[in-house]
Amino acid sequence: MTASRLMFWCFVSLVVAGTAASTTLAGAQAPAAAPLPLAAPVKPPAPVGSPAAPAGNPLQLKFAAPNLQHGQQLAAQGCAGCHGAGGASSKEGVPGLAGQIPSYTQFQLTVFRAKLRPSPVMQKVAAKLSDQDVADLSAYFAAQPVGPAWKADATARSRGEKLFQGGDAARNVIACAVCHGAGGRGVADNDIASITNLSPKYANSVLHEFRDSPGFGGLIAPEAMRIALHPLTDQDLLDVSAYISSMK
Repeated sequence: MTASRLMFWCFVSLVVAGTAASTTLAGAQAPAAAPLPLAAPVKPPAPVGSPAAPAGNPLQLKFAAPNLQHGQQLAAQGCAGCHGAGGASSKEGVPGLAGQIPSYTQFQLTVFRAKLRPSPVMQKVAAKLSDQDVADLSAYFAAQPVGPAWKADATARSRGEKLFQGGDAARNVIACAVCHGAGGRGVADNDIASITNLSPKYANSVLHEFRDSPGFGGLIAPEAMRIALHPLTDQDLLDVSAYISSMK
């Protein structure tokens, strides 16, 4: 497993059933301390643009009502080069952000900013963001249409669809749709990430990291993914990835 992706995408709570992020996507290795609560707005809100608190819970966000226009400006300046215009990625190794539930994107940006999820590039990007920036970016991406479907082998896609929608009771495989929904769009109320139309390469790599990790320090969403994926073979993961990437 690559060390650079241990804090992931769960697909979460996210994938994720408890992610703050919640959302996308994608688990980083948790610190030895007890799991921190998920990122969420705190009232009364802090002034727009206030920096993250230097001490305390590094995942706790304070922000006013998200400003989508400001989020769009930030995305154009610092995100589009890798994640695509509007967060619709066309790069196989880069996750799409368009249509992701805001709490999941918030969580991913805060764990990068706190250096809890390894990635030299994303840590530098996130380090420049205030709590309000994180909220604005997350809200902007959530409002964008999901990127286009990727091409997929029809046979692999069909096998993946069966696993995603119905699981496999004989092998104790839980249907992905139970958490992520039949359309893969996640559940905002439960912080479960949208995974619709992730690139097959990215989706497969993330599924492997969830399945093959020895553990995620008790973080609910990644641990749930690890357990759910345990019965699946490498071919199963390829098939599910083919279906996820071409859902719409």
